[in-house]
Amino acid sequence: MTVLMPVLMILVVGGIFALVITMMVRAQRNRARGVQERAAAIRLAQERGYGYQQVTYGLIDGLCGMAPLPVSGRNLRAEHYITGEFRGRGFRCFEYVTGTLDVHDGPGRNQPVFWTVFAVAAPGPGPELVVRRPQALDGMTQRGRVVQLGVPEFDEAFRVITDDESFARDALAGDVAPFLTAQPQAVRDFPVRLHNSELITWRRGRLSPQDFDERLGYLCDVLDRIPPRVWSAV
Repeated sequence: MTVLMPVLMILVVGGIFALVITMMVRAQRNRARGVQERAAAIRLAQERGYGYQQVTYGLIDGLCGMAPLPVSGRNLRAEHYITGEFRGRGFRCFEYVTGTLDVHDGPGRNQPVFWTVFAVAAPGPGPELVVRRPQALDGMTQRGRVVQLGVPEFDEAFRVITDDESFARDALAGDVAPFLTAQPQAVRDFPVRLHNSELITWRRGRLSPQDFDERLGYLCDVLDRIPPRVWSAV
C-alpha cells in the first residue's frame, strides 16, 4: 500500500497536467481558427463591396437593451463593423466583446468573450419583440412579458417576449411561426429581436464567411414572412 500511494499520486498529477495542456492547446487552436475565419469574412466583405471599419465608437449604442449588449451604454466599442445591402435590405454586423467571463485558457486565466451581432433593416419600426429559446427566468423578465401564440410546436420551442401582444400575434402567427418551427438551428442559436427598425440576431464567436449568407439570409427570410400590413399598422 505504501508503494501504491505515491504511484497513484503521480498518475493523478500527471493526468491533471495532461488535461490542462490539452485544454490549452485546444483553446489556442480555436483562437487561431477564429482569427482565420474572421480574416476570411473581412476579405469576402471587401470583395462584395461592403463597407468596413476596424473599430467604431457609439454606432451600436442604439441597440442596447438585451445581452450580449448592455441594458444601456454610451460610446460603445464595436469591432469589424461591416455595412452593406443583402437581398435588397440594408444591414450591419460587427463583433462585440463582453470582457472576461467564463472562457478559460488554463488555470487562472480568462479570455474575452466574442459575440457577432447582425442587424437587417425592417420595412418599418415596430415595438420591441424577442423570439428565442426558453430560459429559466422567462417568467420574471423585465424586458416585456411572455406571449404564447397558441401554436403548440412553436410555443414549446420558443419564447416570445414583448409589451405589444397584438403586434406579436400579427407578426408571427401567420407564416413566421411555422417557418421558425421548421428550422432546427433556430431553436439552438438563432434568436431574433425586433428593435426599432432593425431585426437582429447574434451568436457567440468571431465573424465568419458563412455569416453573410446564413445569418443575414435567415433574418431576411423572417422579414419576408411578416405581413406588410403589420408595419403600416404601427
